[in-house]
Amino acid sequence: MKRILIISLWVVLVAGLAVSLGFVGKAHDQTICSSLDIRIKYKSDDFFLTSEDVLGYFTSKGIKIKGQPLSEIDPEAIESALKTNPYIENAEVYVELNANVKIVITQKMPLARVVNKFDQSFYIDDQGALIPLNPKYSARVVVANGFINEFYVPSLNLNIKDSEGADSVIANTSLYKIYKIASYINKDEFWKAQIEEIFIDSKGEIELYCKVGDFKVLFGDIDNLDIKFQNLFYFFKNGLNKIGWSKYSTVNVKFKNQVVCSKL
Repeated sequence: MKRILIISLWVVLVAGLAVSLGFVGKAHDQTICSSLDIRIKYKSDDFFLTSEDVLGYFTSKGIKIKGQPLSEIDPEAIESALKTNPYIENAEVYVELNANVKIVITQKMPLARVVNKFDQSFYIDDQGALIPLNPKYSARVVVANGFINEFYVPSLNLNIKDSEGADSVIANTSLYKIYKIASYINKDEFWKAQIEEIFIDSKGEIELYCKVGDFKVLFGDIDNLDIKFQNLFYFFKNGLNKIGWSKYSTVNVKFKNQVVCSKL
């Protein structure tokens, strides 16, 4: 008898708790969103987005958050809408217990600005995605131009593994070469400060132009990036620093373990 009473008591308690949670949940769903907190994470000093831009984007998409019942706010739908913005890499939306909606956005980071031979201009970001120009802001990144035959395609992603046969078409494009060499440059503060232009010649080979000096660097393809940049750094440090930065018109690092220079 005692056991039956204990079980009955637990049943009543659980049922009461479920009813209470149901009322709490219903009341929470009917609560009006009191505030909207938008935070943007920038991976560099380039700012394509502000909180005001995000609010304007919501307006253009017909998304209402502040002042709406929590039951009508769908965090996953808001995240999906934000990820369609070409400047947003990732977005997370949280509905907090105090009826505040918090949005954390990671902005894409541009590596290079491309000007193709069709006079289209766009960015390549650090994840290999293509980004349109921003009418309000111009990123301070290396410029890539020349005989670039590829068009701007928003869905294109250049972040592939060299060994993937299915992606061999992408690996042979000028955009992929620009992405690889711009990624290398961006990881090194010295080269970020030195290189201002990546030029693709008519044969698809790379030429680099520095901020200091009137010479061009014949770089060739993207093979042996480490060796080529090491050779170039050694030549800058032990050669040009001693004989002068205006001594040569071309510096050729295409060949392994050597630097070939041509005088003006």
